Amino acid sequence: MASSYRLMMVGVMVLMAFGVGMALYGYQQAIYPVDSALGYLARAESAQTPEQLADFVRAAKRELPESGNPVWSFPTAKTDFGLIQRNLDDMLARANSISSLEPYSTEYNTGLYDIHASLRTMQENLVDATPYLYVSFTNIMLSAVWIAVILALFAIMRRGRAKFQEEYENQ
Repeated sequence: MASSYRLMMVGVMVLMAFGVGMALYGYQQAIYPVDSALGYLARAESAQTPEQLADFVRAAKRELPESGNPVWSFPTAKTDFGLIQRNLDDMLARANSISSLEPYSTEYNTGLYDIHASLRTMQENLVDATPYLYVSFTNIMLSAVWIAVILALFAIMRRGRAKFQEEYENQ
């Protein structure tokens, strides 16, 4: 009895450790890069010069996936990473063209304001896509394995309880 109880407790602890590890791995692979890119885009939105803005946009580009759309059910253009990458390329080109203008001129300020507005919209689009990133193929497979382990643990517990009751009744 004591050895089966210990085995059951070890199984529960392994299950909990696997669940925590799975959650951390899923976050690190799917969510954290987009969250990091959102941070860079927020910094780019508050940048005061086109050079600073371009540096933050380049950092965000490195963090975001090159292509794909996390929304499987009804994908839209606003959550398509390929289009987001192209928009970031366009922002870099606009920042480079603004950098040659006279600072504090109307053209300079209008161009910078336009890029800042585009960055705000892009951040909103990425925030909309974030919940769908949890539904990646890897996360679904790891969740299926975790659920299978839970079901197996319950089956083992049921058999153990039935065996214990049978031994108890025979005494």
